[in-house]
Amino acid sequence: MDAVFICLANSRKLSGRCVAGLRTDGGGWIRPVSHEESGTLWPRHYTLNDGREARLLDVIEVVVTSPRPEPHQPENWVLGERRWRLVRRLEPATAWKAGVLGEFLAPGPYLLGNRTDRLDYSTLLESPARSSLALIEPAGVSWDIIGQFGGRRQTRARFQLSGVTYNLSVTDQNWEQRLSKLSYGIHPRAAAGISQQDRLLFTVSLGEPFKGECYKLVAAVLVLPQ
Repeated sequence: MDAVFICLANSRKLSGRCVAGLRTDGGGWIRPVSHEESGTLWPRHYTLNDGREARLLDVIEVVVTSPRPEPHQPENWVLGERRWRLVRRLEPATAWKAGVLGEFLAPGPYLLGNRTDRLDYSTLLESPARSSLALIEPAGVSWDIIGQFGGRRQTRARFQLSGVTYNLSVTDQNWEQRLSKLSYGIHPRAAAGISQQDRLLFTVSLGEPFKGECYKLVAAVLVLPQ
């Protein structure tokens, strides 16, 4: 079947990508996945008919063949072979006024089922997640740049949602690059060049199981100028 969605995530997943968005027919979230066990997408999947890769706020038409819900990701649909088609692009300055984004904002304080940064995979096997994707408007945002084993750099977002504090890894490659010159440590929201007048949204996704846990990830950072 054909599915049209507003792209609200194109993030790192293993060595490839994870793309997800909100369907324009009101059907909620959809995450197109490949036939691979992990569902990882590659350039041949997320390259559009105009030759560039899917971007945030692109309205995209894809063919999906069947649902493939996982305990940690109920929104997964297997992709067909047809190339993705760009239907139109929403402009950041007017996207909020279109009404779809505000309708699907998750209010908190619970985020994808609890108030922590992860869900136990064994628990999900017994009681699958009702949702693995959420669009939020975080408060008190700061950027936490840390070093990992082997000298790798990790970008994290600290924020509050209805009074609960979260600290999640950022897997939006564009924002990792945008924040790549920041030194290790905690930096204010403005360090990313976001004004207080801009509306800031995050798409939060549950990642693949890792050592028995599914971590919550900031899969997309979306700035909407006011």
